[in-house]
Amino acid sequence: MSKIFEHILIPYNGASGSLKAFKKAVELVQITNAKITVFTCLEERSTFGLFKTKTNKQEYENEYNLVTQKHIELEKYAKKHNVLPIFKIIKNNQPSEAILEFSEKHKVDLIIMGKTKHVSHYEKMHYTSTIENVSKNFSAAILILN
Repeated sequence: MSKIFEHILIPYNGASGSLKAFKKAVELVQITNAKITVFTCLEERSTFGLFKTKTNKQEYENEYNLVTQKHIELEKYAKKHNVLPIFKIIKNNQPSEAILEFSEKHKVDLIIMGKTKHVSHYEKMHYTSTIENVSKNFSAAILILN
């Protein structure tokens, strides 16, 4: 008998929705014995539009360290449930594109994402969310948690 899912991806941004997605993935991995990857995109911001300053680099390093610490906490939680996730941190300013690219390259067959906040009608009209971009362009299964 083949596995239901071979590779589950959790885009993780530190928000409560992504934590909920991670915990749901751990539950699924216990049942399916799939591989699980926690995927975090960090943006490197520029102060004056195009120029990166020393402050920007320090902010990025601080954010990277915070994410690494959070990944350690997630790993401890997963180990308590006999799950061994893979953690991946990349530098990218367009998370949805990075998620889709990684998913295709690494044969991900399920993405689990969690909604975090309620957005205004204006935001929905003018700004697409990462979840929306991924769900429109991913050809396999997606589980979106509220």
